[in-house]
Amino acid sequence: MKRILKNIVMGLLVVSLSACDTEFSNPNQPNEENAYNSLAGFYAVCVGLRTHYSVTSLRYVIYVPGVTTREIGTTSTYQTPMDLTYGSTSLTNINTGVGSLWSALLKDKGQAEDLIGNVESITMEDGTRNGILAFAKYFKALTLCNLYQNFEEAPLMNSADGDAEFSDFDAGMAEIVSLLTEAKSAVASGLSSDFISNVMGNIDLESCIDALLSRAYLYQGDYTSCISTAQGIDLTMTSTFSYDNENYNPVYDFAVNGSPYLFPKDNFGLKGDYIPADGDGRYDFYLAAPDTVELAELGGATMKQIKGFFSTYSSEIPVYLPGEVLLNISEAYARSGQLTQAVTYLNEVLTKTNDVYGVEAGLEDQTDYLSSLSQADLLEEIYKNRCIELFFTGQRLADSRRFHPDLVITSGTDLTSERNRNYYPYPQEERDNNPNCPEDPEI
Repeated sequence: MKRILKNIVMGLLVVSLSACDTEFSNPNQPNEENAYNSLAGFYAVCVGLRTHYSVTSLRYVIYVPGVTTREIGTTSTYQTPMDLTYGSTSLTNINTGVGSLWSALLKDKGQAEDLIGNVESITMEDGTRNGILAFAKYFKALTLCNLYQNFEEAPLMNSADGDAEFSDFDAGMAEIVSLLTEAKSAVASGLSSDFISNVMGNIDLESCIDALLSRAYLYQGDYTSCISTAQGIDLTMTSTFSYDNENYNPVYDFAVNGSPYLFPKDNFGLKGDYIPADGDGRYDFYLAAPDTVELAELGGATMKQIKGFFSTYSSEIPVYLPGEVLLNISEAYARSGQLTQAVTYLNEVLTKTNDVYGVEAGLEDQTDYLSSLSQADLLEEIYKNRCIELFFTGQRLADSRRFHPDLVITSGTDLTSERNRNYYPYPQEERDNNPNCPEDPEI
């Protein structure tokens, strides 16, 4: 089975990688029907989806908003990173970074939808069907969440005719919660060992579903559900995307390999009171010498070398971080006015020295300081620590909007504010081909 599966996966990856060479391949194109004529075909599509997301989509999920939110700087005059750096109205529908983010995520979402739609087409064990459904619904929810982190509206269902209907944030979050709730139910019904061994790799599906569900509840403002879901996650459990000499770690590929022109900014791109405290171990976990300098016309910021989960081509990237789970709980408590509980969980982030991945601030107990803060100031501390703890996870743009919705974004001459866009414009290819594409956000 595994030899057959490998051959099918390689065939699917050739198609996927060829399509990615064209920035705007049709992400709504259905898969070849014969992929769903056998269990090996289903497994191959699952593995192909996981691989494409972790290698291609995750590249743009991290890179594009990373430039927008000052995590990433550049030494290049290439138009794509320059326009992302200037942001504001300088960023147009033809930016290839934004286009690639959009098309890669829609491609993965369409693959997940095909899996869901075809799972009844052949006979298989109940535990295998449960696994395929849970896996596909999780990845559809994950791609939707990434779309809504970056775009004001998105299609809940792809359309083979290219005329997908768009839905707003509230509808998107409701769909994500529904998908993840259904995925949890499928996992609870039992997964076959054959599915787990052939598809899941280093991923624990149940904990990944709960981690993303806690994020979705937080985005919705359902703080009670966010807390209860997050508190049920075993923070000693690991789930990672793995890489090899054929499928490189995507951040290594753009920020380390060869002669890179994209680098992490010093102090995580943060300024003023948001700069990490002296001795914060997360600085040395993620950042290293030697320094390089951003182009002067783009701000001239000091930039570092990336470490952490990105230092080699085969470095594994966590699907989610324990720190996110703790920070979700802390924020949910803080926004509910339960500041004592919020302090407890934020303090755990700041003092932990036993993180399963080694992301450890390792600071002295901060309870007295944090307890002295107002609700607004405590939320600022939570935002600061999301920026540090969740560096290079692609979440900072959504976090910045949530914590600072009234931030005034000026013209492209402002190169230091925490973000230079609220949402991205829809790619020109989508606008030209989909009559249902909404108007672009103002900024």
